[in-house]
Formats: sequence, structure tokens, C-alpha cells
Amino acid sequence: MDETGKKGMQEQLQANSGWKKEIPIVLALIVALLPLFLPGPGIVVGETVTSRLATAHALIHHGVWYVDRPLEEEPNPFADQTVDKVQRGDGHYLSSKPPILPLLMAGDYGFFHKWRGWELTDTDQLRSLLRFMIITLMKLPHMIGVICFALLLRMFMSKGWHVAFLLLALAYATPLTGYALQINNHTPGTAAVLICLYFGIGLYTGKLKATAWRFIAFGFASAFTFVLDMPVTIFPAVLGLLLIARFPKQSILWAGLGAAPLLLIHFSIMIATTGSPLPVQTQGSMYTFRDSYWRNPIGVDGLNEFWYVYLFHMTFGRFGIFLLFPITLLAIPGVWKKITSPKDDLSLPYFALLAAFLIISAYYLVFTNNYGGAAYGFRWYNGAVPVLLLLSLPAVSRINNWKVALLLLPFFAVSAWSAWECYLAPWGASHEWTCRLLFGPVF
Repeated sequence: MDETGKKGMQEQLQANSGWKKEIPIVLALIVALLPLFLPGPGIVVGETVTSRLATAHALIHHGVWYVDRPLEEEPNPFADQTVDKVQRGDGHYLSSKPPILPLLMAGDYGFFHKWRGWELTDTDQLRSLLRFMIITLMKLPHMIGVICFALLLRMFMSKGWHVAFLLLALAYATPLTGYALQINNHTPGTAAVLICLYFGIGLYTGKLKATAWRFIAFGFASAFTFVLDMPVTIFPAVLGLLLIARFPKQSILWAGLGAAPLLLIHFSIMIATTGSPLPVQTQGSMYTFRDSYWRNPIGVDGLNEFWYVYLFHMTFGRFGIFLLFPITLLAIPGVWKKITSPKDDLSLPYFALLAAFLIISAYYLVFTNNYGGAAYGFRWYNGAVPVLLLLSLPAVSRINNWKVALLLLPFFAVSAWSAWECYLAPWGASHEWTCRLLFGPVF
């Protein structure tokens, strides 16, 4: 066979190998997204919903952000159903939730209110409105995030079934799918983190071409993370610093252009409504007004544990990410493999994300005390879950036979059970299996 024939055969073998790699990825992606198209559990209308619906109702019906009404008018139907509110100096009450998600919910409600005449006060119409909000503001971002995660893994993993494993772990062995079926800020925030990981790491390592639209997408997703789930902005922040070091002009100009509109809207609303760009939780007089629940919180909200007890239960205890979802423990051998392996293009982003996880953990340890309230697991870690799975990449990539893969089944099974419990009931106090079987409820 001549050289031309040999070259053609090699190209054909490479093409066939490429197709074989894509098949398990595509199948895993379909399976991973399947729960989003099934009926799922009922919608829980608790604090995370009512506080934001109070703002949506005020914006559409009265054109204001404050949720109270004059005595001679009908009250806001959701204002008295939530403790997540603050009081301005002029006496008006605001939702304590960051403004962008309630604004988007108001957009959904306003559309159906004008088009169909729907009202939030009608139970059946409210149920339909919430379903639509979950589709547009939770499920759709989650789908985009999962696709970005698949594309990111595909860049750095040579075997399709390795990618498929981590995709299925994300969907069925973490709390992310359970929360994606309810109104909350963590789901779109985590989706934004996933988008940032894809564009940030892809651009820095040269796996993605450094074009303007990709920097704009990274900047927009970073801003979206900030306005929805502020603490987990640490992940796009460290990637942003790396991008500035490698592509200073493109990063500052194009990523800044992508981030600016959303940040401008967020800070303009905050200044107009509260007089400060800072979160309301940092403004003591607003947050702990005379009748505020947060002056004397009860139950899980009123804990005062030693720091080491809190650290244990948020990591390996009753709400522990590593006990409820032990699949994330693969990050530990992953880090060891990365430390002991030769440096490559992924090394710096990898260790930057590891440092970011440690920083955000320290932040939660110092500045929080209630494990995320009445929710499944330590929900504030939701945005860190994709990062932990990404940190496991060096270890998972070295699994080359089914015998080693079988060792992961117990980790996946326990994680899947926790994910199933979260899917059925993401909200509620001390209803995790760890509380029922090992540690008891928190008081």
C-alpha cells in the first residue's frame, strides 16, 4: 500500500474512533436531560417562591419594588407569606432576594397577565405560571449548563464513556436535578457557572478560539452568576483573572462588555430601592428591623454551633456534601493525580478552581450558620458541585477497566439515593437520610 493509501486509512480510523467517542456522550446527555421532560414532583411554594412572587406582583400591578400597600388598598397577596423581606428607612418593605430573578419572574407573569389575563391570586393560574417560570428560568438554563459541561469534559477526556460517567453523575448523583424542578436562585446560578467553566477554561487552554463572542459569553455568564448566587462568583472570578493574564485586551474589553449590562441593571435596582449597591443582608438596620424574623430566628435558622461542628456537618456530617453525595469524593484522588502528573494547559485553571473551592468553603464557615436553611443538604454548595466533579477528571480519566469502575458503584449508589430524596423534596428541615439514620435532626 502506498503512502497515500496508508494516510487515508489512518484518517478513516481516526474518524471512526471519533464517532465511537461521541456515541456514549450523546446517549448520556439525552439520559441526563430526561428528568427535565418528565412530570416530576409537585411545585413547593415556600419562602424562596413567595418572597419573589411578592416582588413580581408589585412590579406588574403597581410598578414598584416594595411589597407593602397603603391600608386603603388590597394588600400584596404574598407579602405576609414570607419572612424574607427587609424594611427601608421610609417604612416600605422589600423582598430580601436579589432583584434579577424576581424581575425575570415578573416578566413571565406580565406576559401571561396581559395576554391571557392570568392572576397570581388564582390557584390554578398560579400553578401554570410557576410551571412556565420553572421551564424558562430553571430547566432551560440547567439544560444549557449540562450541555456546556459535556462540551468541557469532551475537550479533556479521550474516552467517551469517561465523559458519560461524569455527565450521569451530575444529573443523577448530585442535588442539581432536584433543585432544577423548583424555583430557586442556585439552579440558574449553577448553570451560569457551568457556562463560565466551558468558555473560561476553553479559552485559556486554547481549546476554543479566542473570538470576541466567546469572551462576551464568558462575561455575561459571570455577571449572571453574580446577580443570582453571589458567593459562587468566585469560580468565574479566578478564571477571569487567568484570562486577563493571558488575553488582557480581549478579556477586559469583550468580557467586560458582556458583563456590563446585567451588572448595571442589578446595581441600578439595588441603589434605587435600598440606597446601596451592597446586599441587604449586609445592611443591618434594614435586615433586622423591629418585626424581622431574623432578629430572633428559630430552628435551623437560629443555630450557634462551634465552627468545627459546623464545618464537619457541612462537609461530612448530616448535611455534608461528601457524605450525601460521595461521588464528589473523587475530587480527592483527582487532585492527587493532578499534583503528581506533569503540568499541562489545564493545570493552572484546575488548581485555581481548587483554591476557589477552599475559599468559598472558608467563607461559608465564617459567615453562615444555618446550613442553607430548610433545604436538602448544604444547598450553598450547589454551585460548587460541577467544580468538584471537574476536579475528579484526572482520576476518572485513568479508569481503564470495568473492575476499577465497579469500585465506584457504592459511591454512585449512595449519591443517587440522596439525589432521589432531593428530587422528591428539596425543601424541608432535617429530612436527609443522614439525619434519620446517623446524626438525628438539627435543632
